[in-house]
Amino acid sequence: MQFKEDKFKQNWQEAQKSIASFLKNNSFMVWEERKIENRRVDILAKRSYNNKIFYLVFEVKHYEKITPSIEDKSLEQLEDYLKLLVNRELERKSKKSILENYLFVGYLVLSKDYGIYLNRKKNWRKKQYFSDDEILNEIWRRNVFLFCSSQEHIQSNLESSGFAFYSQSKLSDFF
Repeated sequence: MQFKEDKFKQNWQEAQKSIASFLKNNSFMVWEERKIENRRVDILAKRSYNNKIFYLVFEVKHYEKITPSIEDKSLEQLEDYLKLLVNRELERKSKKSILENYLFVGYLVLSKDYGIYLNRKKNWRKKQYFSDDEILNEIWRRNVFLFCSSQEHIQSNLESSGFAFYSQSKLSDFF
């Protein structure tokens, strides 16, 4: 996934549109500015493949300077979105079905300043406690992943969680 960094330093909406386009080109259904209950996420994406359901929730942040408190608030916001999404799916599907067939990914994309780290890999600072319900806690531990990075690390991070990305071959590739 290649981005022109200077373009995103001026406009977070361009970063959001490019991420949405990348996901659409890789067979995801994508909704920008989507509401989950009373909250609005920047990008919600879904893909079904081999009886598995993959949900991605992206939050794009475009701050001049990322501080630890801003990062904490953004992480809490992302976790809230994922909790709402898990609970919404639990109203529709059985807990067993979700444990076996669903994967939820929350992704914080920093489009301008990256704080200390340019790329935080899977489950950095993910809380292990979700609720008093042990099945919900198990879903949270096994089926929910969190990432934080700049745009250029999105594809490799998602691939590390089992996502497959591909591009359509063109006739010119063979010559």
